[in-house]
Amino acid sequence: MSTDEGVRADTGATPAEPQPADKPADIEPAGDAPRFWHRDHPVFTPLAGFFTGLLLVIVVLGAFWWLLEAVFEYDVSAHLWVFALALGVLLAINLALVVNPRTRRFARYMLFGVVITPAVVLLVGALAFYVLLQTDG
Repeated sequence: MSTDEGVRADTGATPAEPQPADKPADIEPAGDAPRFWHRDHPVFTPLAGFFTGLLLVIVVLGAFWWLLEAVFEYDVSAHLWVFALALGVLLAINLALVVNPRTRRFARYMLFGVVITPAVVLLVGALAFYVLLQTDG
């Protein structure tokens, strides 16, 4: 099996005579679809869904916090219920995606990213707090 993308292993060609993998017309992408995404790859949807959920928690909630700080004079962003409400809206949007059969697989992994990100942040924070208490007393 060859690791060179331009050579097919099933053509029976020796390494001295490489054969092109496809005709130039077959290499061109069909339409305007980007060639580098490989949406038919089995890992594409889980990775895209997980990182979308991760970005929703980090970027969207961060932007929401910044917007609250900029708009309101008093410290609304210090109240935890505001972020719980925003996270609830994100989860409601995700559940709406789960209902649609076309987006169900993507939404499951997105939900996993939305749920696991705060859990990891809280667990790492609790572990760091525990280690600091044990070492410094």
